Amino acid sequence: MMTTISKRHPSNSTSEDDDDDDGIECPLSGAEALAVCKEFASMTDTNTGLAMMMLQKNEWNLQRAVNAYHDSMQGKSKASQKQTKSKTEKPILTSDVKRVKIEPSTITLAPIDNKTNAKTRFKVLSWNIDGLDEQENTIDVRTRGVIDVIKREEPDAVFLQEVIPIAFDLIRNLLPDYDSYAGNTEGYFVVILTRRELFKVQNFEIITYPGTNMGRNLLIVHTMYKNSIEIDLMTSHHESGTEEIASKERMEQLKLCFKHMTDAPSNRIVLFGGDLNIREKELQKVGNVPSGIVDLWIATGKRKECAYTWDMNRNTNIYYPSTEYRPRARFDRLYYRPSTQTTIQFQPVYFELEGLEKLASIKRYCSDHWAIQAYFDI
Repeated sequence: MMTTISKRHPSNSTSEDDDDDDGIECPLSGAEALAVCKEFASMTDTNTGLAMMMLQKNEWNLQRAVNAYHDSMQGKSKASQKQTKSKTEKPILTSDVKRVKIEPSTITLAPIDNKTNAKTRFKVLSWNIDGLDEQENTIDVRTRGVIDVIKREEPDAVFLQEVIPIAFDLIRNLLPDYDSYAGNTEGYFVVILTRRELFKVQNFEIITYPGTNMGRNLLIVHTMYKNSIEIDLMTSHHESGTEEIASKERMEQLKLCFKHMTDAPSNRIVLFGGDLNIREKELQKVGNVPSGIVDLWIATGKRKECAYTWDMNRNTNIYYPSTEYRPRARFDRLYYRPSTQTTIQFQPVYFELEGLEKLASIKRYCSDHWAIQAYFDI
């Protein structure tokens, strides 16, 4: 049985201790930023994770970031540095990265291997779609907005939280390319979507949290991806609220989820994410992220423009009276545990926010949360 539906209200607590340093907002779209990161990696013979960090530190100016990288190299003679620089640097038409021309083939986020004609990039998207929005007459429009984002992005797997029955019906009817699995069918619940042409679902399970007061649970879908890669997909919506009892419960829920990740057969990839409502001090109390599991936002460079997934500085769906202080937090997270099979190479390469556009017809965002999306090279 689900408990009475209650909407989470803004609190004075965030998961990032109210860090006021926003860093440099990325002036590019997600596709353009990824393309520039790849250009940096190619020019410096490094990787996109390092590229993101260097570009952010240098205000997304590609030439400046490349120069800063070479300046930071230690243990090489000036002659060696000059030789390396001449070999790796490519001419840039302009130092203003906002004007770098990105060819359509460059920004394709699902590259095709011409030899096998198969997708070589995997995407997973997670989103609390705010089915409990108090302006209930907007649920149809907002859910259709969520569906439009999924259609545009074409993620391989989707984790949804705070789904209500009317929204679930729309999702199933308007996303025929996906199979759907729900953690419940009453009240509000979590859902996992898998792209039918890519996944064969072996089975799924729903694990109820014994101490929950909000009907929360863990949904796991066991799959075979592209007939060769075994992947466990996990999503959850952890206990909400600032009260001590809620804090203790969500820490127990997170520990249970981490245990399922670490206990999964070593030949399987495990992806877990959702609206975990976790604060950094709570993560520290549970012993931080276990060895062998990575936080995908951190693993792909900790881009500051993606740090806050529930951000009242930017998202106006919920009214907040103060103009001096507006809470924000990284409630939504994605975790990854790789397979031990050396033949399977799943490399995290990028992390971004989605759902940042207001819906013109209602002048609201799809949700009070941003969606989070992670990319992997296969």
